[in-house]
Amino acid sequence: MKKLALILTAVIALFLTSCENPNKSRAYMDEGSKQLLRYSNYEEAEKLLSKAIKFDKKNYEAYYYRGCARINAQKYQGAIADFEDAIALKPDYADAYFNLGKTYYLMNNEDKACEYYKLADQYGRPNLEDYLKRCN
Repeated sequence: MKKLALILTAVIALFLTSCENPNKSRAYMDEGSKQLLRYSNYEEAEKLLSKAIKFDKKNYEAYYYRGCARINAQKYQGAIADFEDAIALKPDYADAYFNLGKTYYLMNNEDKACEYYKLADQYGRPNLEDYLKRCN
C-alpha cells in the first residue's frame, strides 16, 4: 500500500511539473532575457528560456530570445529552429524574421538572409535599408 502511495505521489508530482504554466513560463522568460540582454550570459539564458518553453509551448517570445542567445553562442542551427518556432506561433513577428535572416547571413547564405530580411521589412521591422541594399 505504501509503495502504491509513493508511486501515485511521484506520478502526480511529474504531472504537475510538466503541465503548462504561463506564469512560470513568463518568470523564466523574464530572467532568461535579462541574462541575455543585460549580462550577455548566453548559456544561462538558453537554460532559463528552455524552461520557459517547457512551461508554455506557445510562448513565442521565449523561442525568440532563446534563438538570440543561440546566435550569440554561435549555435546557428538551434537559433534557426527557435526563430522558425516563434514565427510558427506568431506569423507576423518581424524581429524573428530579421534574426532568422541575420543567422543565415552569419552562415554565409546571403540569398536566404535576404529572403528573411525582406519578410521582416514586409512585417514592419524598421531600419532595414542597409540590410536590403545587399539584396538587390
